[in-house]
Formats: sequence, structure tokens, C-alpha cells
Amino acid sequence: MTAKEKIESLTNGWYGFAVFSAVFYVLRKGIGPISLMWNFASFLFALVFVFFIGRRLIAKGHLTRFILQVGSAIGTLAGTLGAGRMVFAFFGNWSFGLLLDAVAATVLVYMHARSFRVLTDKSVRAYFN
Repeated sequence: MTAKEKIESLTNGWYGFAVFSAVFYVLRKGIGPISLMWNFASFLFALVFVFFIGRRLIAKGHLTRFILQVGSAIGTLAGTLGAGRMVFAFFGNWSFGLLLDAVAATVLVYMHARSFRVLTDKSVRAYFN
């Protein structure tokens, strides 16, 4: 797989995460008009943001790659701690909603870790040089 294909695959993964998040929060927050409006606006923002970042990476944006590397590293560490705290809190009060939030946080940690792995891959680094 070439570096460009890896970046495109990562971008498609983030599109999938945006869809997952939108569906998850509709189910989690309910189907009220305000909730749906905010969820739809967040979904559109996520799609536009992922599209813009994906195009910058394909165009070999060094600053974009650097910022995403730092952000994904911080997101992986902070998300792991946050998901862990949610799991410990779940064992304290046995709330199924809290467990669902921990699962969503774990999926986000996976996406951050995947982003970091792709952005630091040898072929992707060579693509940017």
C-alpha cells in the first residue's frame, strides 16, 4: 500500500467515525428537534473538517501532518485515561449509559492511535519529504 493510499484509507476511516458518532449520539441523546439539529450540524462540520484535512495531507502539507501527529498522540493518551476513568466509574454506579460512553471513547482512542501510526509510518514520512 502506498503512502497516498494509506492517507486516503485513514481519511475514509475518519469519515466512518463521523457517521458512527452521528448515529451513536442520535441513539444516545434521543430524537428531539434540537438534538437532531445539533447532531446534524456536528456531522456536517466533521465531514467538512475531515475533507479539508485529508486534502491537505494528500497535498503534502507538512504543518498539517505535524499538528495531526501531536494532536493524535495527545488524543490517544488523554482518551485512554478518559476511557479508563469511565470504566472505573461504571463499576462504581453500574450505569449502562456510562459504559456506552466508554465504548465510544475507546473507538475515538483507536482512531487517534491509527492516525498516529499512519502519520509516523516510514512510507508516509518519505511521501512528505
